[in-house]
Amino acid sequence: MTKVHILTRCEHCQGQAYLPVGEAQDYQGNTYTRFAPCSSCDGTGKSGKWVELSEFARLLAQAQCKHEHTSFQGGMHFSAGDMWDDLQEVCDDCGANLDKQTLGDTIDDPDDIS
Repeated sequence: MTKVHILTRCEHCQGQAYLPVGEAQDYQGNTYTRFAPCSSCDGTGKSGKWVELSEFARLLAQAQCKHEHTSFQGGMHFSAGDMWDDLQEVCDDCGANLDKQTLGDTIDDPDDIS
């Protein structure tokens, strides 16, 4: 079994890199939230993960897919006067859940100028 080490979104901070640690006041008395680097990823928002080669190939295919053909899966739910949905946009070509961050979202593109 061959495994590949990849960088993925930190599970502890969900890729945010900095987490709220408390409130403080500035010199004018305004309250603001203080943030500190995530202790799991040291403020990078990424963590290492070992995946099998077949899983890596699937993630790579999803990262390269243009997601031209998509559909929605899930439905609307009603219970005790409350309403919610579990709709997710899914690529029909590669199977990627477009509502969740993919491997391609975590790769920094040096040609991206935005």
